[in-house]
Amino acid sequence: MLRQNLLLIFRSFKKDKSTFLINLIGLSTGLGCALLIYLWVNDEWSVDKYHDKDLRLYQVMKNNTDAQGVQTGEDTPGLLAVSLAGEIPEVEKAVSVFPPAAHTFKGILSIGDNQIKARSKFAGQDFFHIFSYPLIYGSSENMLLDKFNVVISEKLAVDLFQSAENVIGKTLEWKGERNEGQFLVSGVF
Repeated sequence: MLRQNLLLIFRSFKKDKSTFLINLIGLSTGLGCALLIYLWVNDEWSVDKYHDKDLRLYQVMKNNTDAQGVQTGEDTPGLLAVSLAGEIPEVEKAVSVFPPAAHTFKGILSIGDNQIKARSKFAGQDFFHIFSYPLIYGSSENMLLDKFNVVISEKLAVDLFQSAENVIGKTLEWKGERNEGQFLVSGVF
């Protein structure tokens, strides 16, 4: 059967070369576009699927109107999370994350003479209750209770302290673009 199909294709090619090539280009273009659309949709549906509560997570975005038109971004007011959780009964928990995903503040983390370039994000205390990042050390119950608490990645802990163990309670110094100060490590993810 395969042999007959190949024979028909070959005969069609010999008979009408231009029509055959136009059909072949159209078919391959259609299949290529369908594959790209599938890959794009699959990627969109798989964002943040590793979180336990991924079906209950929503992101609030804001439309800014300027001279170029409407620009949609993640930069919502910091108090919006508190207002959403307090005024809308359907919202169980809400957290503000600053800066948005597209931006991070760069700076220097240091302990004594050991200095490392790093990026920072600021998040509310419910961040680890909402998102299920695996915590290696620390408890999500008291992770970000104080505004001077920080949670660092395991890689950053190893770079700064040569080990991720026993880093909870140690003090880091941050010198960044917009702020600086000393922060207490309250967890490692």
